[in-house]
Amino acid sequence: MTATIHPFHIPLSRRRLLHSLLLTTGGIITGSVHAEALTLTPRATEGPYYPDHLPLDQDNDLTMITGGKAPASGVVTEFGGRLLNADGKPVQNAVIELWQADNNGCYIHSRGAQQGKEEDPQFQGFGKIETNAKGEYRFRTIKPGLYTGRTIHWHVRVKQNGKSMLTTQLFIAGVPQNDRDGILRGMGTEQQRLSVIREFKPMSSDSKELVGTWDIVIGSTPEDAERGGRGPGPGGPGGPPPRRRDSAANDQDIKDVLFGPGPF
Repeated sequence: MTATIHPFHIPLSRRRLLHSLLLTTGGIITGSVHAEALTLTPRATEGPYYPDHLPLDQDNDLTMITGGKAPASGVVTEFGGRLLNADGKPVQNAVIELWQADNNGCYIHSRGAQQGKEEDPQFQGFGKIETNAKGEYRFRTIKPGLYTGRTIHWHVRVKQNGKSMLTTQLFIAGVPQNDRDGILRGMGTEQQRLSVIREFKPMSSDSKELVGTWDIVIGSTPEDAERGGRGPGPGGPGGPPPRRRDSAANDQDIKDVLFGPGPF
């Protein structure tokens, strides 16, 4: 049974800022904004750290676990936008999943901790939200920690009617490691790569929290069909449990995609 997703509360000042940013993608679309909206968001590898133990709390606010003693460490970061199809029409009632490294560069995975570091027990690590009638979604999380072999990134998956439609990654503009990140460099055309590199700015002149907007554009073919009909994705309705990336074949997949050693 699908868990109920409880929206997080954004104070009035933040809501006004986020609303004004969403208007750039959710209101009147003109010029380059319209052109960008029609660029299909490129696919990217799931990586080895899709949670193999999903948290009980799976809402769209990853900074605070239900019953937690303190908020997660790190720079609080919010982003949202719309889920669109290739014609630019909003896609409602789709589930968007988010998973990422914590401030220490660790994932909520049995093998997700970096050497010499520990997972932040206050960080949710995984969350999801269902798009509304306008295709809108939003997450409140932290700026991902950096670890060897990659640039800063979020993992995102879009599911519709229980089928995986898109697995991709989101990046922050201006991060030096972007230029040499093997995954990012291999994501489609230049225009597609630019569509997943977004600018994040302080919420206000005196705020350390960041905010950005990102429209996700999906095609009509489920990923599972494109991959040869392997069935629902990990953790999905009727599908197998989340995959463990332990096999030699998966290790080789990692080496094939990256231009050097390092995790996803």
